[in-house]
Amino acid sequence: MNFEKIEPQPVVCRQSSIACALHCPRKWWCKYRMGITLRGVQVKESADLGKIYHKFQELGPGREQEVKAWIQQQQNALMERVNRGEDLDGQMARKANLMTESYHKAEVMAQIFWEKYPQPSYFKVIGQEIKHTMGWNGLTLEGTIDKLLLNEQDGSIWIRDHKSTGRPLKFLFGGMAWSLQARIYRILAEDFIAKQALLRVVRGFILDGILKPGIKLCRTDEKNAKDWGCPVEEAYLRRVKGWYKEADEKLRAENKDPYGTIHSKAIFYTEPLMPTELETALKVMRELSKRPAELPHAFEKDVTRRACSEYEKQCEYYDLCSTDPEQWDSLFEQKYKFVKPTEDNDAQNEETD
Repeated sequence: MNFEKIEPQPVVCRQSSIACALHCPRKWWCKYRMGITLRGVQVKESADLGKIYHKFQELGPGREQEVKAWIQQQQNALMERVNRGEDLDGQMARKANLMTESYHKAEVMAQIFWEKYPQPSYFKVIGQEIKHTMGWNGLTLEGTIDKLLLNEQDGSIWIRDHKSTGRPLKFLFGGMAWSLQARIYRILAEDFIAKQALLRVVRGFILDGILKPGIKLCRTDEKNAKDWGCPVEEAYLRRVKGWYKEADEKLRAENKDPYGTIHSKAIFYTEPLMPTELETALKVMRELSKRPAELPHAFEKDVTRRACSEYEKQCEYYDLCSTDPEQWDSLFEQKYKFVKPTEDNDAQNEETD
């Protein structure tokens, strides 16, 4: 394969791309530098659920019908492709069907979270889904901030981010204070408010975490709805509330996770805006950006193999790493293609951490 004929993508430093580069430069080259992706439609239940849950959090209470319309639009687009005969492996139809299940889960997750952690009245939303790009020492920093909140009591500004996960929340919250996301988003928020002429201080980062429920809407909820004389969605909501209560009590009683099943935590910024660790990470990005993009072997594989099975799933680029680049033509004919990478919302809700 002649990579000299393929236009590499510009280097953009998002928290997800930086984390990828630090763990496995070869994966970073595949995904972010060359825009290599799998062919066909990928069914990623955790990621799809996270995106739908994020949509609920973006729009807020009372706008559930808008989320439903948003989901139906995507399902209709997938089924149109199925009807045109494009669904050769059945994944398009499967993804469309699973989106209904994910919608029901995400809806009850959002409702339960809003009930437990309603946004304080003194927090005013000054921006949400803020995609901000800025330059730093020759590099481009970019990210999408879920929400920027103004504390009207003291005039400070807070970043707020929502995440759903299938892993214990202690893994989600652990180390967040010095994470790439908390640090990169702070820099982006500071630059954003400065350009908006808002003379405010970014005080901290609020992280909201919730476990995905282990039960889905099913015939049990249809039966309960008849017995209780309520809509099936309400019956499912009640059952999921019971699941969260039981799971939370078990986690805390067995000292497995102090955060339980739902938690919101505020992290105060106390370190310099550009700490040494972050500066070092960005230097790695600058060094990688200078390497010849058309040479795969110029980008090292992860010798620890952690990136090969992250989240207990084999890396999508494993076959490329296992095959001599001189033999990649057949792989690209069958399994891979080149696309222009789009921002993945900083992995915002794939498990979402």
